[in-house]
Amino acid sequence: MTPTRPHPVMERLRRRVLSPLFDRLGYDLVPAMPDWSHRPTSGPEVEALMAAASVSLERDLAAAAISPPPGGIRAAVETFWDLIPTAPVRQRRGGSGFNGALQLYVALRALRPRVVIESGVFRGLTTWIIAQACPEAAIHCHDPDLSRLQYRSPNASYSRADWSSADLSSVDPSATVAFFDDHVAQARRVLEARDRGIARLLFDDDAAGHRIHAHGGPAHPTIAMVAARQGRGDLGPIRWQRNGRAFVQAADDPLLHDAGACIAHVHAFDDLHRATGYSPARLTSVTLALGTGP
Repeated sequence: MTPTRPHPVMERLRRRVLSPLFDRLGYDLVPAMPDWSHRPTSGPEVEALMAAASVSLERDLAAAAISPPPGGIRAAVETFWDLIPTAPVRQRRGGSGFNGALQLYVALRALRPRVVIESGVFRGLTTWIIAQACPEAAIHCHDPDLSRLQYRSPNASYSRADWSSADLSSVDPSATVAFFDDHVAQARRVLEARDRGIARLLFDDDAAGHRIHAHGGPAHPTIAMVAARQGRGDLGPIRWQRNGRAFVQAADDPLLHDAGACIAHVHAFDDLHRATGYSPARLTSVTLALGTGP
């Protein structure tokens, strides 16, 4: 599939009239093209990208205690490379880019769940990625605003209700992966998954305390905050500013302790920027020790 290109007339208008105007107002005006529409096309450079991404993902899956996908990681990366230009969702701002989509695709190919819970759907790109990675899995999509969808999967059910209120009595938690990209406190999502017996979790936009200022609407306490403060009662609150607003994550927040107590293993994937050149991704794998809650 050939990537969609901006209309020539609109591109000239953007360059000659609109961009200078927006520049004077302090804004950047760029075409709404997904990052994967820009890619190497010569053989050695494509090979270098695929090899580097495969090596990085191999390290990450091993560190997350996830077995490689059927056929191997390199085969999954090659399949994704051919798939992503056909994505029915075109987004530049917000949502996943190439690296985040690649990480999610490979992780789900490796985990092979029969059910995927997706909390935070946005335009539907990650739903499409889930459907490509796990074509036989049932997908439960939750988002309070489904009006922005550009893609609906025939294998998915959609709800505006929070996932924590959904009836999942027919779902086998041992065959389920929950994926959270919803800007809700990640520690809270850990406890909700624990209460439902779901041990395999994937989080987007996990951020350490010293980097959280770069995230819009940070879902704190994040997984990184929980992990950093386990057994460290001497650490104070985390404070940061964004767009002139002050934020604080209290050190005595019970979510930090309660979530930390039921997490068995955490691994934050490499952001893949060095391997692929695309915008950094922030996928974190979490495995819960079930039966540790109240």
